[in-house]
Amino acid sequence: MTFLKNLWAILWKPSSLALGTLLIIGFGGAFIFFLLFHFGFMTATNKMEICISCHEMTSVYQEYKESIHYSNRTGVRATCADCHVPHGKDIGDYIDKFIAKARVGTKDIFHHLIGTYSTPEKFEAARYRLAQGILEEMRHRDSKECRFCHNFEAMNLEKQEKSAVNKHKRAMEKGDKTCVDCHSGIAHKLPDEPESLDGKKE
Repeated sequence: MTFLKNLWAILWKPSSLALGTLLIIGFGGAFIFFLLFHFGFMTATNKMEICISCHEMTSVYQEYKESIHYSNRTGVRATCADCHVPHGKDIGDYIDKFIAKARVGTKDIFHHLIGTYSTPEKFEAARYRLAQGILEEMRHRDSKECRFCHNFEAMNLEKQEKSAVNKHKRAMEKGDKTCVDCHSGIAHKLPDEPESLDGKKE
């Protein structure tokens, strides 16, 4: 009984030493949790091996391997997460990245488990709709994923073709276009818009 009274007294009116110990344990525990969360979840789930482990990704992975984002003269390779997960350098960007990963990952796992796209035919039938959803998300974020590696300030316009220079200058001046408005279908083929029953594009 005396032990409980003493413990209650420490908790109710902690000494400076006890308070300091609690703060150190609290901060230390939070730091360890952050490291485990960052490297165990955020970083590990960015690996390409995770992304392509589901059969739904087989065809799009093969397309990606034939793209300039996979193999190019500079040897810089953009992985799945580089293009499909928003990046940044401040805490707001980190939160944005976590929300995007949690939302998209949960949705992908759910559809994998219930077999929404259990065959290549089912996946291809839904591909246009899926692609439009991804493009819309990227437009909403002003192609943040693209801009992490590519930005107007670093471009050498003298080394670009004339049509590209004109389009990039207009985009810089007016700000009415984002990367995916002109550069969709870079890593994966852009699916054709499906036709409705009357033979017209939907």
